[in-house]
Amino acid sequence: MKKIIFIISIAASIILAALFLSFPTEVTENKNNDPGWVISHKTAGLEYPENTIEGFKASLEMDVQAIELDVHVIKNGGVVLHHDPVLSMENCFMNDEKKRIILAQSTIQSLSAIACTNKKLNKKYNLVPLEMFMELYTQTDMSKTLFLEIKVWDEIIENDPAHVGLDIKEMHFSDDYAAAAVLKVLKAYPNAENIILNTFSRSLLLELRRQAGPDSPFEYALIYKGKYSPKSMGILAFFLDLPCYRNCWAPDYKEVRGWMRQNNINIFIPNYPQLTFILFSKNFRKHILNDREGLLVFPWTLNEETEWEEYLSFDFDGILTDRPLGFLNWHGK
Repeated sequence: MKKIIFIISIAASIILAALFLSFPTEVTENKNNDPGWVISHKTAGLEYPENTIEGFKASLEMDVQAIELDVHVIKNGGVVLHHDPVLSMENCFMNDEKKRIILAQSTIQSLSAIACTNKKLNKKYNLVPLEMFMELYTQTDMSKTLFLEIKVWDEIIENDPAHVGLDIKEMHFSDDYAAAAVLKVLKAYPNAENIILNTFSRSLLLELRRQAGPDSPFEYALIYKGKYSPKSMGILAFFLDLPCYRNCWAPDYKEVRGWMRQNNINIFIPNYPQLTFILFSKNFRKHILNDREGLLVFPWTLNEETEWEEYLSFDFDGILTDRPLGFLNWHGK
């Protein structure tokens, strides 16, 4: 009986804690209602097909300060634009196409021949190499910053249940190989200097900076979600009926702030929902917002008006959104 009461008490405590999930962190009020940088995430990925030439061209015409692109290193040193590492019914094929294609095991020729469908927008799109985006970008005044996220087969991708059963033995490109492939493309456009290289992988981030050299104009940013912790966070996800893959992450803001300071990384891209979670919000405020010392903070990804309203109460430096036009129109009102 005591054991049952104990379990019920623990469950009740978890549920009570969950009630505070949507409570905003107590932070310095943004009295000027200034949104900071507006960053077109995934080339305005909910207004245009994400990571496409169409979305990129549209973003170049928007009143945004930056455009975010996702790149994968593939066979033969190619670099292709796409968010997910695997093409499937989730992001490319129609419902009757059961195949899955791992980007890293493919060539640019084979990927370019695939006609994908963005189901949310009911639009066709093709995967294209990074060079095509750089050609377009260098025809502008290059005043908009490019946030170039380099995707790697990290624990975020590896623990995705959608990837169960895939042969991933060829997925794990080394940091030096991935960095060299991306930098080879960028070095072909020496006038394109307004670029922030970012990734979840700390080792890749440092390798990118090492290979680029001390005279490189590029800046570097860490994307962060913490450690995948199904043992410690799984109970909470279970009682909230949430998928563990998306909710069993535990950030340690003290540790990551120390790492950034030690390695002179001054741009931080944290996961926004975690910042308002009662278990993590206090540490975020203490170790990130109240310990800035030149650190720029751009949370990802805010797509709803309720999030935008809450965002303006934070002292952030900018917002990543898949709906930059929607945000700009909303904020203009």
